[in-house]
Amino acid sequence: ERTDSAVGVVAAAGTGAQEVSALLDRWGVGVSQVVGVGGRDLSKAVGGRMAQLATRALDADAGTAAVLLVSKPPDPDAARTVLAECRSTPAVAVFLGLDDLEPPAGVRLARTLEQGARAAAELAGGVVPGLADGLRAAVAAVHLDDARTTVRGLFSGGTLCYEAQAILEQHLGPVWSNEPLRKECTTPAPEGAHVLLDLGAQEYTRGVPHPMIDPSTRLDLLRQQAGDPTVAVVLLDVVLGHGSHPDPAGQLAPLCAELMAGGGPQVVAYVLGTESDPQVYSRQRATLEAVGCIVPETNARAAFTAAALVLRRPELAEAGA
Repeated sequence: ERTDSAVGVVAAAGTGAQEVSALLDRWGVGVSQVVGVGGRDLSKAVGGRMAQLATRALDADAGTAAVLLVSKPPDPDAARTVLAECRSTPAVAVFLGLDDLEPPAGVRLARTLEQGARAAAELAGGVVPGLADGLRAAVAAVHLDDARTTVRGLFSGGTLCYEAQAILEQHLGPVWSNEPLRKECTTPAPEGAHVLLDLGAQEYTRGVPHPMIDPSTRLDLLRQQAGDPTVAVVLLDVVLGHGSHPDPAGQLAPLCAELMAGGGPQVVAYVLGTESDPQVYSRQRATLEAVGCIVPETNARAAFTAAALVLRRPELAEAGA
C-alpha cells in the first residue's frame, strides 16, 4: 500500500522484513516498498551495495515518510555506508547484534524489530497500540516447578531466533544455538543450558521441507520437551503467508496443550502475520490462546515474556515496551 505516510523497508533479513511489515500493517501504517537485498549484502565482502541503492531510492521517494533498515549483524563499515544514504528522509536502523554503532544525524538505531517498527511507524504518523498489555498478569498466573529454569526455542524464522537469543542473553546469560550469537555457544549445548534452534537452517531442511511448510520436525522436537523436567518455557514462532502451512497453529496447538498439562513448561508463541494472510492472523492466534499458550504481539515481546517466566519476574514481560 502506498500512502503519503508510508514506511519503506530495506531488509537483509527475511523474517525480519516480514515481521516489521506485518506489524506496520496491523497498526494501520502504510508500506511504500519492501526491498530484500539478501543476507550477504551488508557483509564486508559486498559492502552493502544493494542496500545503498535501495536506501537511496526510498530516500528520494515522495511517498516514503520514513525508511526502516533491517539486518542481522552487518559489517560496521558497510552499515555506515548504507546509513549515509539517508539524507532527506528520517530513518531507523535495526542492526541486530550491532549496538555500538554511531548513527549519522537523522537516523535512529533500534535494538529490536519491535522497537524499529514502532519508531518507523511514529515517524510516519502512526499510532502504536500497547504491546505488553496483559503480559504481566499472564506471566504471574503461571506456576512452574522450581526445577524448571531453562528455555527451549524451536523457530522456523532465522532472524526471529537470532533476535530472541540477543534478548534472552541480556537477562539469562549464554544461550546455545545451531545459529548462535557467538561461536562458542554452538550446539550441542551443555546440560541445563538455554537452547534456541533455527529449524530453517540447512541441517534441519536437508531432504525435507522447510518447517514453515511442514511442521513435522518441529512437532517431533516439541514432543521431546515433555521429558525434560528443567524446561520452563518453550518459545515458538508461527509464520503465516502464501507458501506456509495452511493451518500451522492448528498443527501445533494439540501438542502444546499436552506439553503444558500437569505442570509442564509454558508455551509462548509469536504469530507473524496479518488478517490478509490466507491463514488469518486472528484465527491462528485464537487457536493457540485457546489451549493456554501465551501469545505476545511481537517476537521481542515473546522473548521478554520467556525471560520473565524463567526468572519468576512478571514485570520483565513489559521491559522496553
